[in-house]
Amino acid sequence: MRYTLYIVLAAVLLSLCGCVSAPVKEGDSTPLVTEDNLQASVTAPAATSDEDVTTEAAATTKTPTTAEIAASTEETSDEVPATEAMTEEVTSTEETEVTATEPEVDPKEEETTTLEETESEVIEIKENEHFFLVNHRYPLPDDYEIETDYVQGSYELEVTAAKYCRDMIEAAEKDGIELKVLSAYRTVSYQKKLFERNIKSRMEKYGWTYDEAYNDVLINIALPGTSEHNAGLAVDIVTEDDWDTYEAFDQTKEFAWLQENAADYGFILRYLKDKTDITGYIYEPWHYRYVGVEYAALIRDSGLCLEEFFEQYVWADDVPINEETEEDLE
Repeated sequence: MRYTLYIVLAAVLLSLCGCVSAPVKEGDSTPLVTEDNLQASVTAPAATSDEDVTTEAAATTKTPTTAEIAASTEETSDEVPATEAMTEEVTSTEETEVTATEPEVDPKEEETTTLEETESEVIEIKENEHFFLVNHRYPLPDDYEIETDYVQGSYELEVTAAKYCRDMIEAAEKDGIELKVLSAYRTVSYQKKLFERNIKSRMEKYGWTYDEAYNDVLINIALPGTSEHNAGLAVDIVTEDDWDTYEAFDQTKEFAWLQENAADYGFILRYLKDKTDITGYIYEPWHYRYVGVEYAALIRDSGLCLEEFFEQYVWADDVPINEETEEDLE
């Protein structure tokens, strides 16, 4: 009995101290939960494999200390906020685009234009032995004399004009164009006979009066002393198959070549189609006048007849010294 009491007391004491575990039956896999093993399950880390430990360590983020947080705050305070930085960038881009669209004037271009304009204004065009006006109003002086040279066959021109005319004919021949001279220098006496012969021919052919025939001849043939042929500076050119002048010459390849190249040799088409009221002569696509290489291209490109060119660029306010009226000539 005494021993039994001792055993009960010991069991109670052991139970109070947590030193005794409840027995586990054989085959029962569930351990008996006690205060000790419950506390151990809460505080003790669960066992994991090496792979789990590595993955868990890599995913773990270190908690920053107070000093680190303070240092990070100081560094951030020196940086421009992202929103403000973006605003400045956009503003800068807009300013750049506006500046790029503004037209810029190149000072070199302005200087070039000014120089070109200045140069065109200071060009001096003066009359000389080849560059002068002769027509009904401006006849040749009575003492006009020239030295002539042959151009083609028996036809002659003033010596300088003759040289350039020969060069022009040779250049055309190299291009496969045959230019035929039908008339060149005429003396004043020959011009007088030619003029009178044409008056008589019209009176007989058309039954006109002298005045009617005279007025018709006047727009086709110059009065003696007023012809560019008398000056030795004009040449009538046709095709190699022609024996007379005609308006349809402007449809030929010979005419086309002259239009493009005659100015290179100092010759211009003298009596233009739309200038008959100014020149006083009919349109003559065969009549070419030597004015000199220096001025031929200028006159051609201006689109002016020689009378207009002299009035605008040569005489200006000056009065030509050989000016006479048609009434004076008659």
